[in-house]
Amino acid sequence: MNILYLSGFVIPSRAAHGMHVMKMCQAFAKHGHKVTLLAYGSKRGSTEDVYRYYGVDETFVVKQIPVVRTRGGTLLSLPRLCRELRKYSPSATLVYARSIYGASLAVRMGFRIVYEAHAAPAHALIRWLEKRLFRAEGFRKLIVISDSLRRIYLDLYGPIRHVEVCHDAADIPRTEDTPECTWPCRMDRLQIGYAGHLYRGRGIDLILGCAGRLASYDFHIVGGMERDIQYWRERAGSNVHFHGFVQPSLVPAVLSRCDVLLLPYQKGLSLGGRNIDSSGWMSPMKLFEYMAARRAIIASDLPVLREVLNEGNSILVRPDDIDGWTAAIRACEDPQCRDRLAVTAYKEFLANYTWEKRAAGVLQGVPL
Repeated sequence: MNILYLSGFVIPSRAAHGMHVMKMCQAFAKHGHKVTLLAYGSKRGSTEDVYRYYGVDETFVVKQIPVVRTRGGTLLSLPRLCRELRKYSPSATLVYARSIYGASLAVRMGFRIVYEAHAAPAHALIRWLEKRLFRAEGFRKLIVISDSLRRIYLDLYGPIRHVEVCHDAADIPRTEDTPECTWPCRMDRLQIGYAGHLYRGRGIDLILGCAGRLASYDFHIVGGMERDIQYWRERAGSNVHFHGFVQPSLVPAVLSRCDVLLLPYQKGLSLGGRNIDSSGWMSPMKLFEYMAARRAIIASDLPVLREVLNEGNSILVRPDDIDGWTAAIRACEDPQCRDRLAVTAYKEFLANYTWEKRAAGVLQGVPL
């Protein structure tokens, strides 16, 4: 099958959506499909090193559409996207879209559309376009990242034909992808890790609170913008190490150096630093990378995370309960406790949450 993936985002970038898009394209290609990714990029449109940056094989084509980096820049780039779409046959091409603007344009041009949503529609224009898309003849399937988000969409639009929940995913780590890197730590001390952004709702203050109570353990915080790192570093103790941004292909190597991985998402979680609470519908890619790392996971006890996590594969704690988080970390001093959680989570990851399984699932039952 010929698949044209419309990302709607700038690639490469530090945002998680770039990793998601690249991994899905690779997974589609592994299933034997001919895949082309249309993404936004610089004016030069260079794709140099984009495959290595994300740690994917060069098994699909990446085309970048120049975009003006300003408010409404993606809308201004739609004429360029239209010209690209005209190069493909609607009867021989399935469009897989993360962009409602790209999906709306493609369906009007006669393409068949699978549309994937990662958030509730942010404003009236998106709601209007989505409503029209779901009624269009070329619409084939809606993919959402959690059952909570599925319910939001059904509440907004009523019945939608072919809607399916597909949580995010991760790669099976390969030992050859584990390069040596400098890692400050004290030998024979529990190593506690967190990877992700550092903005509001990520629970960084909770991690620092736990670190202050658990001075005998080392805490590692990976990721974040420099201004956020500086803010938190000024409030952290000497047992907290900030590693800054790590390119996506190296994240598995970083996670493997920890004994315990934290997912302390809070209610009111900021989406990309914007004033949007995603805690009710999210499916954080980091969760599945943690499961793939075969390390014990301690996570916030939020309903949307319980779609994947449970007491058998993680320790779940109320988001704001610092006493509970401290006790959970201490419980992981026991290697048998850590191993039991890690093995269970890894088995469930292999069975349900690899990129290849996700790619097969999103296309299953799509009427072509």
